[in-house]
Amino acid sequence: MDHYSLWSERYESCRDRIFEDLRNYKLQIDRIRDRISDKGLILPLKLSKKGINARMCFVDGGEGIRELLGAAIYFIRASGLILDKNLRGGEEFIRDLDMNILDYDEYTKERVELLRGAMEFDVALRCVEERDPEYLFMDGSLYVNARKRPIECDEYPIYRKKFVRLLKLCKKNSVHILGVSEDSKSRLFSNYLAIKYDIKFPRFMTDSCILRILGGDEMYRTVEFTPQSRFESDDKLTSTLIASFPTVYVQPTHLSNPLRVDVPDWERDFDKIISLVVQLSRGSKQYGYPLPLYLAHLDARIGKKQADWCARQLIHHISKKDIDLYNTILHETRRGFRPKS
Repeated sequence: MDHYSLWSERYESCRDRIFEDLRNYKLQIDRIRDRISDKGLILPLKLSKKGINARMCFVDGGEGIRELLGAAIYFIRASGLILDKNLRGGEEFIRDLDMNILDYDEYTKERVELLRGAMEFDVALRCVEERDPEYLFMDGSLYVNARKRPIECDEYPIYRKKFVRLLKLCKKNSVHILGVSEDSKSRLFSNYLAIKYDIKFPRFMTDSCILRILGGDEMYRTVEFTPQSRFESDDKLTSTLIASFPTVYVQPTHLSNPLRVDVPDWERDFDKIISLVVQLSRGSKQYGYPLPLYLAHLDARIGKKQADWCARQLIHHISKKDIDLYNTILHETRRGFRPKS
């Protein structure tokens, strides 16, 4: 290890301070556990023994970006996996893929995410229109998609319109749409508890930490709660659609971390949806995530080699047609020429 003596010195001086900080944090956790352990926040799972006999769709997306001297090349992909026993082989993919260049601004990365999200909604719309699924699983939170902060760019209104259109179509066609989020950094549940029980949670206390306190390694679901945004709490998506998003956390296996599942407020069969999520998550006890949604993720993922190859081919093609474009806009950044260590 480089600079070993400095690393060793800093480790010796920091480790006890970190331990004391975390021990004080643990004392706060113990006090909070005493306050909320008897509130009935954790509910047993109602497991169904029936097989799954429904047409389902699972949608996820992937993205890649390569930064050059004057622009960023982006790649986005979305995949919708249809599961239907009436299909030959029982499954089918609906896909889309795009690439383009973006100018640099303070929102370049966010703009690529908006483009990828809009493509996911496009693929989901195609799945609903062409295959009429009973259930539509979207990777990520519907609430987060609805509450994404607006930024000044052309991509945001397109993203917003397509999301609203998808919700309206699902409502019209009686398709059960749900968002499944595997992130562990959310504080939606802790915000709900803080308001309801007047609790001030210490730092590090994410929803997953709270649920580890309350549920441990057991299989469970939480009570249903409806998150509210600090900057937008009227639930208005557009002038023609108002919706909130009832949410639960579900720990589908003994070894997994909890999933967050949310649905639009017109959904009347949330319990059945939770049971379906649990059934689909049994394939991996450690991961505890709906397996078909993971397959959609693998199909949509853009690997580094794919992005690098596409970027090289595009740069080569344009440089042959106009060398000045290569030497200015599409020239590699200084970082690309950094000597390898």
